[in-house]
Amino acid sequence: MRAVELFCGIGGFAAAVEGTGVHVVAALDQDDAALATYRLNFPGHGARKVDLERVSAWELTAGGVDLWWLSPPCQPYCERGVRRDLADPRARSLVHILDLTARMSDEALPRHLALENVAGFVGSEAHGRLTEVLASRGYRLQERLLCPTELGIPSRRPRYYLAASRQALASVETSSPLPRKPLAEYLDPLPANGQPAELLLSPSIVERFGAGFRILDPADSDAYTTCFTSGYGRSLTASGAYLRCNDGVRRFSPEEIARLLHFPLSFRFPEEVPLRKRWQLVGNSLSVAAVREVLRALPLPAEEG
Repeated sequence: MRAVELFCGIGGFAAAVEGTGVHVVAALDQDDAALATYRLNFPGHGARKVDLERVSAWELTAGGVDLWWLSPPCQPYCERGVRRDLADPRARSLVHILDLTARMSDEALPRHLALENVAGFVGSEAHGRLTEVLASRGYRLQERLLCPTELGIPSRRPRYYLAASRQALASVETSSPLPRKPLAEYLDPLPANGQPAELLLSPSIVERFGAGFRILDPADSDAYTTCFTSGYGRSLTASGAYLRCNDGVRRFSPEEIARLLHFPLSFRFPEEVPLRKRWQLVGNSLSVAAVREVLRALPLPAEEG
């Protein structure tokens, strides 16, 4: 099955379908650091810089494509933002792709489509436009809100997911939440020389703002992180959790956050990408485990091997 990964970021969808019969034939984004990270981890996927406000139908369907994955910008629908919806310039790329979908020939349309966004996307004008266009083109839809905590991952990141197909969708049962794994399983080994200085918060910051922080004890079996945003490392509050350590209080490393998102252990960043940019990239990325769960609704090829 040939897939195109739109708004590909650092490759959350690519990680989710790795080892299956889904082959990513193109991965499109505009962020240079995200594309460099994607290419390092998923070579051969055709990752390239494309303005998705102007992408052509031919670029999205060349060679025959079975599946589109979309993770469009979430800022127009975020609770922390002004929620301008379709009036937000960052919504233009999704609107353009939906316009293309509405006009394409039946033969050119992918058989399947899946999408991720923040929970606030539900009920928006963009959400209404999305479901209207897909239904008018003969897609069957399955929508759900899903948080990684339901999958046993100690990280809150509730998101809206859509699976759409021009074939029958599988019934995915909503089961009880799985037992939560210990947070300690996702953490970096303790360095011999103590925690990296760039991760540590100054005692004055902790004293002044610590009452508003979510500071976790790695030995607490019930500990779970709150949603890491793209502002982690820049904004002190409402951008993610912190960790108590022998040296005081520290931020989570980008690699730890990638593990909580269930990227493979082999995942890495290019050396030239600075720390703050790495936090931004993982904050904008996907829960790989949640994507795998959502894709169960689609008639995808069985795992290879």
